[in-house]
Amino acid sequence: MNPRLGILAFICILILAPFTLSAQSDSLMTVSGIVRDQGHRLPFVSVTIEGSTLGTITNEDGYFSLKIPKTDKDITIVISHVGYYATSSTLKASDAHDMRFVLNPYSDLLEEAIVVGHDPENLVREALQKIYRNYPMEPVYQRGFYRETAKKGSRYISVSEAVIDMYKYKYTNSAEFDRIRVLKGRRLVSQKSADTLSVKLQGGPNLAMMLDVVKNQEDLFYTEDLPSYNYVMEEPTVIEERPVYVVAMTPRIRNYQYPLYNAKVYIDKESLAIMRAEYSTDMEDPDLVTTSMLRKKPIGMKFDPQDASFIASYRLVNGKAVLHYVRGSLAFRCDWKKRLFTSNYTIVTEMVATDVRLDNVLPFLTRETFRGTDNFYDRVEDFADPDFWGSYNILEPSESLEHAVERLRKRASRN
Repeated sequence: MNPRLGILAFICILILAPFTLSAQSDSLMTVSGIVRDQGHRLPFVSVTIEGSTLGTITNEDGYFSLKIPKTDKDITIVISHVGYYATSSTLKASDAHDMRFVLNPYSDLLEEAIVVGHDPENLVREALQKIYRNYPMEPVYQRGFYRETAKKGSRYISVSEAVIDMYKYKYTNSAEFDRIRVLKGRRLVSQKSADTLSVKLQGGPNLAMMLDVVKNQEDLFYTEDLPSYNYVMEEPTVIEERPVYVVAMTPRIRNYQYPLYNAKVYIDKESLAIMRAEYSTDMEDPDLVTTSMLRKKPIGMKFDPQDASFIASYRLVNGKAVLHYVRGSLAFRCDWKKRLFTSNYTIVTEMVATDVRLDNVLPFLTRETFRGTDNFYDRVEDFADPDFWGSYNILEPSESLEHAVERLRKRASRN
């Protein structure tokens, strides 16, 4: 059996359906703002509260919001992004709205981080051997926000979201012991008959666990595949103002069972913790990619994969690297027999961990656990109430996604 079907495999299915409700607690306050560099707003920037395990990331428009317990003390917000100097701001609770942060690119040459005589393949292998030092060796609880969107061309045709809890067993064990439960969710789908073909990632929110490539090594870091790559040391950079090595991995030989990846791996210079991985499926053999990716499709449809790209990033909590953000983007064409035009689809799934607990963590009850075979859409409700999420932290929607949701909602109300 292909050990790497976990990430790539997804199902083309018919999804048509509907969502509900809550208000923010008086014990919470909201910290919000925009992060940019000298020219543009920055997406996917890490935002944390100093002295807290709470955190989030900016959306595609560089905007973030984070609900935190009210306090009379000053709050320090820390903003960090790969390749930039980190910045922080201490403020009163009353000043916590509509903040503006500007990040500056890291300009130092990082001479101290340049590896002399260090083999990049051995560096990756050594980082994998040090997992027991750098990642939690006890169960971890994380609360996260999951979002999955599907586009036909440039138009959104479905949006689904959920607040989830994750129970992750220690990092020396496989992900088979990990569990997810869905606390609250909603979805909205185009009601146009031409949009009835959409996509759902197999396993729904469980993909957040599969994309933890440090724990789920059967994918990018599958032991038997490591000799199949070329390794090149690239220019070092910084993450959270800590120097990191950057190793590029590209397929060296052809694998005839499943496609390999093109990747960049970011390794902390001091601890050798893998802090980030950016990787995309090698598309040299489209038929092989299709076999690995597609689990089911309607009769008469030709599936043509275009791209499958992923990000997994980690942040330090109490000296241990924990999963912070994952993102998967799949693009493909569908060509129907006896139809003149092809349709381009893109599905994006992402999860940001908004809180983490490392002490006294117990697994969920079996009946609460969301299984990969469960239908995520049966567990969620209609988009309706603007205060739906209440006190939960979420990844704020981009402006384009907000407009798309409003259009889908209006269309659904007319049907």
